Amino acid sequence: MNDVGAGAGGVGAVVLGLVLLFYQIGRWRGGDPTPKVHFFAGVALAALLFLGGGLLGVVGGSAAAFGDGIGSYALESSTGQVAKAGAMGPVTGGEKVAVGGAVAGLCLLALYLGLIKSGRADLKEPVLRGAGVGVFLGASAGLVGMALGLIRTSGNSVGNILIHTI
Repeated sequence: MNDVGAGAGGVGAVVLGLVLLFYQIGRWRGGDPTPKVHFFAGVALAALLFLGGGLLGVVGGSAAAFGDGIGSYALESSTGQVAKAGAMGPVTGGEKVAVGGAVAGLCLLALYLGLIKSGRADLKEPVLRGAGVGVFLGASAGLVGMALGLIRTSGNSVGNILIHTI
């Protein structure tokens, strides 16, 4: 992808995230009775499950390592030379795999799935909007992306407590 395409995609994501955020603020100002905590739980779900430290980060890191292995195998098979990494570390896609954060995200997801299935269908829209805002604005390197890093760190701590005490 060239620089123009990457820039346009980044700007498009920020614009879409801001549109969703301001739509939700308009709903709150218009008298939406749904508590704000459900929207922010959606943002937390985005940080824990969809962005770098979550489940998709784990999948992305595994895919990058798999691709590195295939590339090394193809190079060694075709040239007969051993591929040397030198001072490079293993390819992981840049993510820090956080099992605790993924566990905390799955627990939060299970809580909301249970609430929605038990008759609180009104929670579905704010949680989905929050997750959308979290993904679109969190993928950018701005203030929201930094805040979602704090959510991932907190989720890792909560998940580690859940893993080690239960």
